[in-house]
Amino acid sequence: MDRQRGLVHKVFINNYIRTDRSYGFRVLIVMEDHSLLLLQQGEIVWSREDGLASIIDVTTSELPVERNGVSVAKVEHNLFEWLKGHMLKLKGTLMLASPEDMAAIQSMRLKSSEKSKMTRDHNGFRKLLIVLTRAGKLFALHTGDGRIVWSHLLRSLHKSEACQSPIGLNLYQWQVPHHHAMDENPSVLVVSRCGPSSDTPGVLSFVDTYTGKELSSLSLDHAVVQVIPLPYTDSTEQRLHLLINADKHAHLYPKTSEALSIFKREFLNIYWYSVEDQNGIIKGHALKCKCTGKVADEFCFDTRDLWSVVFPSESEKIVATVTRKLNEVVHTQAKVVADQDVMYKYISRNLLFVATVAPKGSGEIGSVTPEESWLVAYLIDTVTGRILHRVTHHGSQGPVHAVFSENWVVYHYFNLRAHRYEMSVIEIYDQSRADNKDVWKLVLGKHNLTSPISLFSRPEVITKSQSYFFTHSLKAIAVTSTAKGITSKQLLLGTIGDQVLALDKRFLDPRRTVNPTQAEKEEGIIPLTDSLPIIPQVSFL
Repeated sequence: MDRQRGLVHKVFINNYIRTDRSYGFRVLIVMEDHSLLLLQQGEIVWSREDGLASIIDVTTSELPVERNGVSVAKVEHNLFEWLKGHMLKLKGTLMLASPEDMAAIQSMRLKSSEKSKMTRDHNGFRKLLIVLTRAGKLFALHTGDGRIVWSHLLRSLHKSEACQSPIGLNLYQWQVPHHHAMDENPSVLVVSRCGPSSDTPGVLSFVDTYTGKELSSLSLDHAVVQVIPLPYTDSTEQRLHLLINADKHAHLYPKTSEALSIFKREFLNIYWYSVEDQNGIIKGHALKCKCTGKVADEFCFDTRDLWSVVFPSESEKIVATVTRKLNEVVHTQAKVVADQDVMYKYISRNLLFVATVAPKGSGEIGSVTPEESWLVAYLIDTVTGRILHRVTHHGSQGPVHAVFSENWVVYHYFNLRAHRYEMSVIEIYDQSRADNKDVWKLVLGKHNLTSPISLFSRPEVITKSQSYFFTHSLKAIAVTSTAKGITSKQLLLGTIGDQVLALDKRFLDPRRTVNPTQAEKEEGIIPLTDSLPIIPQVSFL
C-alpha cells in the first residue's frame, strides 16, 4: 500500500457468498490520512481520499512559468510515453480502441488541455491549492480540473515520543519566488503543535509546493499561540514571521542574520492584536526589547500591551472578527461619484471589524425574543484601539459571517423581528482630504494623496451603511480579488446547501436610493429594494 497513507487505523470486515456458494470477504480499511480502501481477493478494488472532507486550512501557490515551451518544473514525458500516446490516438481514429484505451485517451486529452496545464497562464488563474487536512496530510489540487497533483503525509505530524498528539494548525506562504529568485521553488510553512492545549510545544514544517517534499522540520522549545506574517522578505524571498508563545514572547523566523537586520529596521513599526473571545477582550501589542531570562536569544523579543477594549460580559459577547487581507491591492483611493464629486476611501490595513451579540442571543436562532437580543458592529483601529464606528442592530442575532475589503465590510446575520436573514454594508471614507474634490486635479495628478498620515492622530472619517434582507443562510463569505484591484468586486457566498452564490458588490452599495437621479444612474447605482436578488445563473454547485 501507498506509504503516504500512513498506518492502518480501522478495519471493517464484510463476508459475502460467491457464485460458487463459497464465502468471500471484503475489507474496508480506514488509513491514518483518513482515506478509505476496499480490499477484495487480496487486491485494492477502489480507494477514496476522504481526508479532503476535513480540510482545516488552505493557501495558494503559483505554478512554474513556461519558457520556450518547457516548464521550469521540468515535467516532461519521455519518448516511450510520447509513442504510446500517438499509438492510442491512432487506435481511436481507426475505431480499434478498447474501453480502457478510450479512457486513457480521454485522460491524455484532459492533461493536455489548456486549463489543466502545469504552467502559469497569462492571467494567473491557474494555481495550486495547497490544503492541510485534520489528519496532517498536505494535498496540492490543480485549480483547472481539481485533480490531486501530489499528496504528502507530513513526518512532523506523526506520533512520536517527543510529540504524542500532533495537531496541524495553519498554513502560511513561506517563500514566493519572484524576479531574482525564480530558480527557487515556492514553499509553504505548516504550523502545528504537540497537543490540544495552547501551551504545548510547536512544530514547524517547510514543504516544497511543486513536489510536495518536506524540505525540513523544526521542533520548537516554545508554544505557538499566534502567528503573524510580516510584510517583509529577505534576499531569497522568504517571508519573515513572528511566532507569539504563551508567555507573550515574540520569536522571529527564519533565524538568520539577514532576517534579523531587516526586522530591526522595522522594529518600531510592528503592531498586532489578539482576541480573547471567552473574556470579551481585544488587546493591541507592540515589541518592547530583546528577551531576558532563560529564553533569551537574539531572535526573541519581549512584548508590551498598548491598549485593550473590554466588552461587558453581561451585554456583549464577541462572535466574529475580520480584517483585510495583507496582499489585497487597491487600485485607487479616490471614488468619483455623481455630479463630479470625489470621495476618498479610508484605506487602512489596521482596521478590524468586530461583531458582538447579547449573551442570550449567542444560541440557536429563535431561542430568544427580539427584545432580548441585539447585534453590535464595530470598526476598531488596531494600532491605537480607537473605535471609529459603532452601530447596533436591535432584535438581531448571529451567527455572523463577514468579509472586509478595501474600505468596506459586509456582514450577514439573522433579524428576529422580520424572521429573515439580513446583510449589512458599512463603507468608511476619509474626510481629511475633503478639499481635494476637483476631478481634473485627480486626473492630472495635482491632488495630494501622498501626504503622510499618522494613525496616532484621530482620523476624520464618515461612514455610510445600509441593510438588506437576504433569503439564504450562509456558512462562508468571501470576496474576489485581482492582481491590480481594477476589476469590480463580486461577493462569493457559501450557503448551507453547499452552493456558491456570486453577488455583485453594486447591490450592496449604501448609496442606493429608491429613485436615483440621472447622474446616479449614469454612475451605475441600482434603485433601492428591501431585499437582495439571487440570480440562479450565477450559483454553482
